[in-house]
Amino acid sequence: MVWQYHKKMTKIGLKTKITGIVSVLKKDGKIHLAKCIEENWNKTAFEYSKQLNFWRPKKAMESELESAFAAELERLEFDAMSKEEILFSLKKRRILQTAPHLGLTEGPRMLCINWLGSLGVPEKEFYVVGMFSGIPFSNRSRPGRINRKKEAINLFPSTMQDALVYRAKIPPKIEEKLNTLPVKLTKFLPQAVPGASYTKWALQACQHTERRILNKNNLVYIDINEVVANYLVQVLRNSAHVFHKIFFDPKIRKQFMSVFPREIMFYTPVLNGKYEDMENMFFGDEGSQSLKGKNKEISLGNPEILIEEIQSGWVCPSLLLTFIALSFLNQFKCFGSFAQVEYLPVYQEKLARLPFMKIFKIESIMTSNLTTGVFPDGIDTFPADLIIHGENLKQKENWLFGELLLPIRSSLIGSYFTGDQRQNGNK
Repeated sequence: MVWQYHKKMTKIGLKTKITGIVSVLKKDGKIHLAKCIEENWNKTAFEYSKQLNFWRPKKAMESELESAFAAELERLEFDAMSKEEILFSLKKRRILQTAPHLGLTEGPRMLCINWLGSLGVPEKEFYVVGMFSGIPFSNRSRPGRINRKKEAINLFPSTMQDALVYRAKIPPKIEEKLNTLPVKLTKFLPQAVPGASYTKWALQACQHTERRILNKNNLVYIDINEVVANYLVQVLRNSAHVFHKIFFDPKIRKQFMSVFPREIMFYTPVLNGKYEDMENMFFGDEGSQSLKGKNKEISLGNPEILIEEIQSGWVCPSLLLTFIALSFLNQFKCFGSFAQVEYLPVYQEKLARLPFMKIFKIESIMTSNLTTGVFPDGIDTFPADLIIHGENLKQKENWLFGELLLPIRSSLIGSYFTGDQRQNGNK
């Protein structure tokens, strides 16, 4: 009886704090985030995860997207049987975690996100994390570092701090830095070969460590920008496909630009002296037949020109292109953190206005699927530290979702996205 009374009083106190957070969010115009919290804070982590993992898509996945997923799984060296099982699960479930940026090791919030998102996944299915590589190494998620509580070991030289993570190469002399790390951690890292794919190495390392920490072998980590790039290479050759029309049909492109003026379409790597950098590419002014960045221009007069740029890795698909392909053309339910649950409904509302998008019935897609938080007693729980110190992660399926939110109260309230303003940073 005493325990039940204590639990009841704890829940009352939690409700008061959550109500305060929701009130501030509504006042700031973060309506979708407020609604997600208000409706789900008092569910256990397991109940909420099971709810998130329920989804019934109304159409089949495009064969081009299936082929693109297959190519990424092959790049990451999944064996043939695993690849087929993962693809079957993806086609059937159509659920993807899209909150994390692509990095070698994650922080406490992303670890908690993957724990929460994976809790309700059926045993024989897969929890697939589509990590986003369209960011610079200077991103606040520190994608090129071994992230720990007391320090972050930077694996990249100063000349690459603003370089694009997408298709980055492992830098020279990386062995010297890795040799300073405890063996307990490095044994989970694949061999780092200078000049080889950094994203492949980082994804495999992240998957190894978090499978170990969360004690789940059905976690799969992929580069979602690679998937969308492979998909675009295929569909841009099809004159009947909506992406072909957006890029190469002047009438359709004009309609698209009317609701997405100055929207980033691609990121591209550039070299400023000895420093690597990245810049954004947009459609040119009305009547222009090109994509333009500060230092680069791509003609849209012939689809093969853009296709070659994508194949060569000289352009990386943007956030908008990624979600059009996944959520709105292929009905993926994408889990996201506090910014995504605000900007994805904005994309949805804008796309729903376009006559050429009506056939996709995108208004039926669930776009606010909040996965965020930090373990109540583990705000400093870094995956790398858990591995190094041999600590087990304290996990309780009956924690309330609201309990995971309280440690990040300031982040929720201070999240930058309101209305239609996006910045390069949080997802």
